[in-house]
Amino acid sequence: MGELGLRIITASALFAGAIVWLFFLPPRWFDLVLGLIAMVATVELLRMVDMQQRVAYSLTAGLMWGLLVLGHGAWDMLAVAWLVLIIAWTFLLIVYAKHGALEVAFRKLAYAQWMMLWLTLFVLVMMQLHARADGVVFIAGACAGVWAADIAAYFTGKTWGERKLCPVVSPGKTLEGLAGGALAGVAVASIIWFVWIDMSLYLALLLGVVLVFCAVLGDLAESMLKRAVGVKDSGNMLPGHGGLLDRIDALLPAIPAVGLIWMLFT
Repeated sequence: MGELGLRIITASALFAGAIVWLFFLPPRWFDLVLGLIAMVATVELLRMVDMQQRVAYSLTAGLMWGLLVLGHGAWDMLAVAWLVLIIAWTFLLIVYAKHGALEVAFRKLAYAQWMMLWLTLFVLVMMQLHARADGVVFIAGACAGVWAADIAAYFTGKTWGERKLCPVVSPGKTLEGLAGGALAGVAVASIIWFVWIDMSLYLALLLGVVLVFCAVLGDLAESMLKRAVGVKDSGNMLPGHGGLLDRIDALLPAIPAVGLIWMLFT
């Protein structure tokens, strides 16, 4: 089976799982699964940056995810979670720092904490959106828009791509792929929001543009991190797609950005 076939099979399984998770699980179970996803992403991140004593770092991160899940998306829990994470991981860095390797360990910790800040914001906004009227449909529209942009960018780039978008960070991405992905992503997300949510077409299009822009930034940011630490994929748990972080990297800034704007206007 070729790589494309493997990617399609994995993507289909992920899509089916996402439908069940979004539309059929009660809020507490939704939060719990979201916390587990975040925990897996954390373990993947620590492995990707090659952080020593990963078990200790993972356990303290697990405490933070537990606080967010128990808080059910309360805003004050975000500050608590970030404080727990930064203090605990800094303490572990000091305790486990080896002579002559502090600079390297500190840089790895900075990489990991930078991604964790986005991941915690993503988790909290997802919980808040899921608890709101029409929030599930809003999340579905955002995810569909990001996935449509990714698929369209892949095929558009393969067919017509010539001019590189950002060769230093992601040499495979092209301006033609970006244009095709942007058109598809904005169209899919805005149509879903306009048809199934009481949202004006103007706001739907505006949010669609913000969604795609932030998704591209999230994808490039993770690519930049992978280049900085010298890895190709964040992991290998998803055949044909790499790791979990490789699948949700575009969603990490995109969901909070459009979600916060939408909640502000509704």
